[in-house]
Amino acid sequence: MKPSRNGAEVIVLGSGLGGLIAGAVLAKNNHSVLLLKEKGYQFTYPLRGYRFEPFSNFSEKRLRPSLLKKISESLNLSLTQAREEGEQARTSFNRSRSAAGFQVILPKARIDILPARSLFEKEWKREFPKEVGRVEEFYKELDQIQNLFKRVSGKSDPPSYFPLQRRSFITSFFSFDPFPKEKMGKKLQPFSREFREFIQLQLISWGNLYSDRFPVSLAAPILFNEANGSNPDLDLGRLEREILNEFLKYGGRIEEIDRVKKVDWAWRKGITLLLEGNPRAFGARSLILNSPLHRISSVMGKRTKELSKWQKKIKPLYVMIPLFFGIREKVVPVGMKDLLISILDLEKPYDDGNVLFLSLSAKGDETRAPEGKRALTVESLMIAEKWGQTLLIDYQEGVMKHLYHLFPFLENYIEFVDSKWTSDHVPKWSYPHFLYEPASDFYWKEAIIPTRMTRNIYFVGKENFPSWGLAGEIFSGLTVAQQIMKQYP
Repeated sequence: MKPSRNGAEVIVLGSGLGGLIAGAVLAKNNHSVLLLKEKGYQFTYPLRGYRFEPFSNFSEKRLRPSLLKKISESLNLSLTQAREEGEQARTSFNRSRSAAGFQVILPKARIDILPARSLFEKEWKREFPKEVGRVEEFYKELDQIQNLFKRVSGKSDPPSYFPLQRRSFITSFFSFDPFPKEKMGKKLQPFSREFREFIQLQLISWGNLYSDRFPVSLAAPILFNEANGSNPDLDLGRLEREILNEFLKYGGRIEEIDRVKKVDWAWRKGITLLLEGNPRAFGARSLILNSPLHRISSVMGKRTKELSKWQKKIKPLYVMIPLFFGIREKVVPVGMKDLLISILDLEKPYDDGNVLFLSLSAKGDETRAPEGKRALTVESLMIAEKWGQTLLIDYQEGVMKHLYHLFPFLENYIEFVDSKWTSDHVPKWSYPHFLYEPASDFYWKEAIIPTRMTRNIYFVGKENFPSWGLAGEIFSGLTVAQQIMKQYP
């Protein structure tokens, strides 16, 4: 199919990071690419001198040098250098604060997840004194798995940022897998409820997967993510802007649309996207889906049934509900990290404000908040099926109860609480912030939902490699670009 004014060789439906990377790589390699972006969707939220950024996991807040290097090599960018005005002015205090991981707050413990193993060991020994021996053995086993990674990869560092690619059936059948097949649910049974929750909260902090069948082999590199440092000078919003600029520089096009009504697929004519309430249509040879699958699978026409088998493998358990606070610096407790995850009651489910993910803008960063103030983004969890049935103002009560527990006297230091972005954006088909649950066991070296779903239809999203967070999205985008270039050089 030759590109027309309303068409391209490749259409990317949705403007998330995975699709953006795939589109930029394809455009750089002389493919005609059209990105269809949902009208009115904002990835950042400027408000009263503050700048908020909703997030799905902490890997979106702690960008790894290895991820940036991989994208830089693919797009010839210098993403590892801070170029924005004022970035070099950040103090060493703020740099060390940003690089110092995050906090896990439990009812009876507060643990800093620190890059230095010796410091981190002091943390958990202090908080879990009655089970030090068992915990030491647990971490020794994880170290052994990390050493296996090194031997298998033949590199100095384990491949902890990109999942291992899928092997052929013959290779999988005849080769020996040296990694343990035990699940985390079984592995953690001898430990206290507090320690089990400590590990679970770390795992969901780095990705978008909740499961008691989490493989121990997969848990090892995720739990040791902090050992490889982070880049505090480059946030996800800026990364996306730089990739978008490259996409446009190489000839990529962007169109804003409201909603796709139907996707038609014909062997010779290719793929056609029909819009709701709009006579225009867009044609392409290949389609990259870059939105939560459960939000767009219904528009896939005769391919809907074919795609439903993948949708059944992983379902959204919780939708993440962001609230935005402008607060004064004085209320932030001494020793609190810029990122933390907290559970209020171990006996209750995660929703209704019982589990919170918090992101504070760095102290003194006036690109995010006015002087003497901090931008606080609070992500709580709601059962996915409850959205649309629960008033946001009622749900907010549980969140505030939890926050007052973390920040004594907070009510006297709040500038404002805003939920307008949430009300406007959660119903949109582009909204990507969900915590997923797999319907069955999953093989940790493979995507839960494959990047290539049917002929000429590809998928990049958090459901490919949900446990890998940002790394999974980047890997998916690069993989899809390679698959399309191999099919159509």
